[in-house]
Amino acid sequence: MDTQAERRVLLANPRGFCAGVERAIDAVERALEQHGAPVYVRRAIVHNQEVVNRLEGLGAVFVQEVDSIPPGAMTILSAHGSARAVKHAALNRNLRVVDAICPLVAKVHAEVEGWYRAGRHVLLIGHQGHPEIVGTLGQLPAGAISVIAHPSDLDMLDLAPNTAIAYAVQTTFAVNDAEAIIAAIKARFPDLAAPRASDICYATTNRQKAITAIAMQADLVLVVGDTMSSNARRLVEVAQAAGCPQAYLVTNATDIPHEAITHARIIGLTAAASTPEPAVRGICDALMQQGFALEETEGAPERVRFRPVSLEPLHSPALSGTLEDRLSRLRTDLDVALNEAIGQDGGRNRRLAEAMRYAVTGAGKRFRALLVAAVADLVGGSYAHALRIGAAIECVHAQSLVHDDLPCMDDDDMRRGRPTLHRKFDEATAVLAGDALLALAFEILADEATHPNGALRARLVLSLARAVGQDGLAGGQMMDLYPPSRPTPQDVFECQSRKTAALIRFAVEAGSMLGTCSAHEQENLLRFAENLGLVFQIRDDILDSIGDAAIVGKALQKDAAGGRKNAAMLLGLDGAAHQVSTLEDACHEALDAFGPKAMPLRDLARFAVNRMH
Repeated sequence: MDTQAERRVLLANPRGFCAGVERAIDAVERALEQHGAPVYVRRAIVHNQEVVNRLEGLGAVFVQEVDSIPPGAMTILSAHGSARAVKHAALNRNLRVVDAICPLVAKVHAEVEGWYRAGRHVLLIGHQGHPEIVGTLGQLPAGAISVIAHPSDLDMLDLAPNTAIAYAVQTTFAVNDAEAIIAAIKARFPDLAAPRASDICYATTNRQKAITAIAMQADLVLVVGDTMSSNARRLVEVAQAAGCPQAYLVTNATDIPHEAITHARIIGLTAAASTPEPAVRGICDALMQQGFALEETEGAPERVRFRPVSLEPLHSPALSGTLEDRLSRLRTDLDVALNEAIGQDGGRNRRLAEAMRYAVTGAGKRFRALLVAAVADLVGGSYAHALRIGAAIECVHAQSLVHDDLPCMDDDDMRRGRPTLHRKFDEATAVLAGDALLALAFEILADEATHPNGALRARLVLSLARAVGQDGLAGGQMMDLYPPSRPTPQDVFECQSRKTAALIRFAVEAGSMLGTCSAHEQENLLRFAENLGLVFQIRDDILDSIGDAAIVGKALQKDAAGGRKNAAMLLGLDGAAHQVSTLEDACHEALDAFGPKAMPLRDLARFAVNRMH
């Protein structure tokens, strides 16, 4: 016969607030502290009425749509993510918009946009009508995403089996249910792209695993959460699927099913990711009064912490539109900046100035300069400052190509589809023009117009000097000219890291200096840059073997003719392509924490992988 002492409550671990919920609530609290009431919040910041009520008491005003918010007001968007149209409407009302989207939801937004741009139809695994699903749907044009809640929903799709497909998953979806749907998708669509890592939130996974283990032992399970909370409802379903048919969703102690617990010896107790711990404690107190003892269970430790939401209002990026649109504007702005930097001084040698202009203006991808602008925009830096740094980088890049083309090095006749500088002018002029461009790069960086902070300008100069010196571009060129007799892939990657990646690393590092960037964020950006630099050079090696000289704009298969081994030769074309794919994944992974704001950088990574010139 059971005794009162034997009656236990098994407390699931982890339970309650996740890092994304804590971050969103903190954003509202800090906004109220810094700006005063009222602070407007579109929809529930998280799905928990107790949390909403507390924030309302502090001065938060919750609204359904932004058109009911007074122009100019401080406005916070919910952790579930918002459609692009919502943000545009808010900005058009001149609202001071802060986006408290969970970084893991932002990751899903970035994924679906990337797949859409790659020409894939997106299958979004989730519950139609859930705010997170509504926000994700709103990232793309209508019809670009199909929502799938059950394997049978696939039968309703009018999509051919050879359709290029990608899938994403609602972050609070049940893990087992998602696996069943993914298996059905794989069986129907062979051309399938998947997230690099599971879209389902770590907190969702951990809480579902914890309650599964407890439900197997329990007579009854209580899930503390709001009825609007998707992850709370999923926890009830998971407990039932694990073998505990008596599973209840309760919001507070008044919801406890007293008749059911009368006959229970062991109760499992957990809380949704949007449930505050005091709500759990209230239910625990009520159960203790009925003779239950509390027992904390072991579970997966959660050490995830997200950077606090920036309270700087959203703004329209300086470079918007497609990658082609951004490149077009940047090319125009760069040519203006470079022509101004070279100048029209009558006292200077006209031939030298013409050679410098020929080398640096009117041609080229401007990849490195766009990197500076994209990173600067990501961290809140100035486009005008980024443009000048980009001009300096283009001077260095042009100088390296001019010297690379000389007879003493690669002896190339064509570059970017036109005669190389020493063929257009002469070798001596080419050498001097290259020297002058290198000097001009440092002159631009040191000029006060690049940035008012002298210490920052000094850091830029020092960083660029390192990128082009013995440990950077020049050192890489020497390794390329005088390789080991039997080079290994690692030898080639080390050469590429200096020859190509060093200047790309500088572009990213310089952009990050122009705004607010934590040490951890800069570490991620530099990891992105290192992998991107290798992607860029290995793609060059592949194009050297299979490219069209008319498109590439220069002579091909020069490495083979010169007896030098590049990555495509050492790894084979398939091996080199696989290495590029691995490095591309590493690029995207390094950007995950930045969410959709990093899409311009993701575009540049995809461009580096797929370019034909």
